[in-house]
Amino acid sequence: METLTSAPGRRRTPVRWWNPPGTPEAAFAALYETYAAGLTRQAFLLCGGDARFAARAVERGFQRCWEEWPAVAADDDPPARVRAAVYGYALSPWHRLRPWGRPRPLLPALLALPPHRRGTVVLHDCAGVGLARTAAETEATEPAALARLLAARAALPAGMPPLPALAAAAPSRTRRPDAVRRAGERSTARRTAACLLLTAATLTAMTASVLSTLR
Repeated sequence: METLTSAPGRRRTPVRWWNPPGTPEAAFAALYETYAAGLTRQAFLLCGGDARFAARAVERGFQRCWEEWPAVAADDDPPARVRAAVYGYALSPWHRLRPWGRPRPLLPALLALPPHRRGTVVLHDCAGVGLARTAAETEATEPAALARLLAARAALPAGMPPLPALAAAAPSRTRRPDAVRRAGERSTARRTAACLLLTAATLTAMTASVLSTLR
């Protein structure tokens, strides 16, 4: 199995991923420290040059994987699962409506690409994922993935620097893995509490409605 380095567009010697010793928290930290910077650069391209949202996409992707950690740790390729979560968050159309605003994109040509083409070209040309794996990760056939890739390349301006060069120049500062993990745990706890409150309120309303009909 092939494992990507954190540097965009480069690969290291194929290794078998992944069974580091220690606690789940230590394993999560190792995964984060190895891949977060590279994924932040890729997310920067996916978001059209929005560094703030790129950092958020990477943190949310890792937090989602922490929520599913036993399954992620047992997966044949945990980095690919994190990457899928990051790409999914970064390419979701709803983030255009996010309440903290949307800065002017630094890379409008990339942002103008349809999400499926943008994800395909960044995954293949920047992350260095082969066509067959790109097709699998984008849930497309190889001919469809190739068509998306060629269409995306054709739509980008002729004088635009290569995607690996743009990614290498992108901001890649990341928070500590324990800070990201704990923020995700707090967010999960808040969502759980909100769901419990909503369930309790619904049951109370239903009980009141039943009692009123019996009077």
